[in-house]
Amino acid sequence: MHDAIAKMRSIDSEEIAVFLIDPVVLYILAATSKRCLTVSEMSPVVNLPVATCYKLVYQMESMGLIACCGASRTSGRGKASIYTSVLKEMSLDMKNSMINVVVTWKNGQTAEYHRDLIVQTICQHPVDRPMKAEMDREAVPVSASN
Repeated sequence: MHDAIAKMRSIDSEEIAVFLIDPVVLYILAATSKRCLTVSEMSPVVNLPVATCYKLVYQMESMGLIACCGASRTSGRGKASIYTSVLKEMSLDMKNSMINVVVTWKNGQTAEYHRDLIVQTICQHPVDRPMKAEMDREAVPVSASN
C-alpha cells in the first residue's frame, strides 16, 4: 500500500486528475475498494474485454491507484494477481473552470489534485472563409458611372 502511495505522489497531479475522472477507472476503483479482485473478475463488472481491463489495471497500478495484494488460483492451472484500491474515498468538484479531486487513502492520508479546463478556441472553417476572388472584389473600389 505504501509503495502505491509513493507512486501516486511521483506522478503529475494533472495526469492523475484526468485519469480519475474516467468512468471506467472509477468503476474499477469502486469494485476493488471492498475486496480484492482479479482482472477476470473485474472485466464483467466494468463491461470491458479482459485485455482492455488488463491495460487499465496496469496503468492504474503504475500510477499507484491500485495495488497487487497477492495471487489466487484460477479455474485453470495458474494463478492470477488480485488487486485492491488504495483509495478510501474520493470527491470530485468542478468550479470556476477547474476540476478539483480530493483523495483519501486507506491509511488516512489526503491529497488534492487539480485540472484546469482549457477553453478551446473556435477555428474558422475553410468553407466560411471568403475565397480569394471575393476578397479581390471587396478590395477594388467600384467607380460610379453616370
